[in-house]
Amino acid sequence: MRPGVPTSKIRFHWRLSPFDLLWAIVAPFIALALRDPKLLTFHAGAGLLPGPYQYAFVTFLFSVAAFLFFRLSEGMSRYFSLPDLWSVLGATIAVVALSDVTLFVINRLEGVPRSTPLIYGLVLAGGLLTGRTLARLSRFEPPLDAETENKPNLRRVVLVGVDRFASLVIKLVDCQQPSTTQIVAALDTRERLTGRTINGVKVVGRPGDIEAVIEEYRVHGVDIDEVWLSDHSATEGETAEIERICWDADINVRAISDALNLTPQRGPLFRKRAHEAPIVTPHVGYFRFKRAMDCLAAASLVLILAPVTLLVVGLTYLDVGAPVVFWQRRVGRGGREFFLFKFRTYQALYRKNGERIADEARLSRIGRAIRATRLDEIPQLYNILRGEMSLIGPRPLLPVDQPADPTLRLLVRPGVTGWAQVIGGTTVTAEEKDALDVWYIHHASPLLDAKIIWRTLAIVLRGEKIHAESVKTALHWLEKTRQIDQRLFGEDSLTAANARS
Repeated sequence: MRPGVPTSKIRFHWRLSPFDLLWAIVAPFIALALRDPKLLTFHAGAGLLPGPYQYAFVTFLFSVAAFLFFRLSEGMSRYFSLPDLWSVLGATIAVVALSDVTLFVINRLEGVPRSTPLIYGLVLAGGLLTGRTLARLSRFEPPLDAETENKPNLRRVVLVGVDRFASLVIKLVDCQQPSTTQIVAALDTRERLTGRTINGVKVVGRPGDIEAVIEEYRVHGVDIDEVWLSDHSATEGETAEIERICWDADINVRAISDALNLTPQRGPLFRKRAHEAPIVTPHVGYFRFKRAMDCLAAASLVLILAPVTLLVVGLTYLDVGAPVVFWQRRVGRGGREFFLFKFRTYQALYRKNGERIADEARLSRIGRAIRATRLDEIPQLYNILRGEMSLIGPRPLLPVDQPADPTLRLLVRPGVTGWAQVIGGTTVTAEEKDALDVWYIHHASPLLDAKIIWRTLAIVLRGEKIHAESVKTALHWLEKTRQIDQRLFGEDSLTAANARS
């Protein structure tokens, strides 16, 4: 998932492109004309607008609102992309649905055939996408500087492996100004692609032809400086042979990711333990049942809490402004990262003029009250429905807050509330919290989950209270488990246990 925009940088702009505004006016009339040209006949003697004209007026109003809500005009048509496509489709669905519901309540869509909304949706989306496609195709690209193109130090590259990534790399290299790199040819294992072109670059053969290709280009006065390998570009044997040939010819061989410096900067957070069967294991059957209950509970709570959610949204907007939802990268089951959502309770880090706000001044009384009642956690019902979280489980931590060995706590989905939260919450140490979370994973049951829900409600009403005996039990149990782990699996497990301590 792509990260959103930092809170301090989000600004709502009242921006509508002239084309979108014009199409919002024209689209309903085109849809009505396609359905039946007679629908556009206007009777001057009528006291009210005829049904078709009411439909056009209402769809125009909802179009303007949807275009602003989905921020269609903030996208640059010249660089229209897939996320922009989803915004257009979302706006179209919203306009059609809201217009139909509104008019059905007012006049049951009188005078408008039932197939008109479908035609209108296709016309609206088709026009918006066509306009953006034409803008993208007609964008001006300055010609390559011939002097730069013929520089003797221009790096010339042969690409091995044809895929979507390779196609985008060719476009990227061609757009660079001034140009420093030129992809002169491509090779691919699929013989049927030989002779085809990918963004103007000819596929001249198979990876095994690399030596002949390099030699023939040299005959033509073109020295190959590097060979770039795309993902799954060749077999291990072919890759080894390419490396040998290029080594003899003093040519660099690199993966595209290395050439563009796109390799990961850090190792994976989640690693397997020294053995394949950890002592702490979740009850698989119960957690499968728990997932079904999570979905049912989350969907029910979305409906039950709808009035409360609207109230919190209003209070949040009055208190800290837009956006009302805060996102943060957290680590979930198996070490997979996801974005956790909350209602905002803090002011943004920076004001509009760039001045930094002191941390102690960022939380207002309203924000403090929302946090104390845990109402800021409501958006995490969305995380539950997406399969990223559970209603009950270890709280998801930031990557920097993970214990030295997070393997055990990442065996299950993180929860909106959990055993560590109801036993001590913010009053327990990181070590104690980790022990409580691991203890819960091993002892999870319907009865324990019910107990956690009950204590969560008690915390909302009375505040946090540490249960020292439960903390002591979890620490003792985890230490005993580590000792068993050591006896069964030896020194590797002891090293892991010491790292966790």
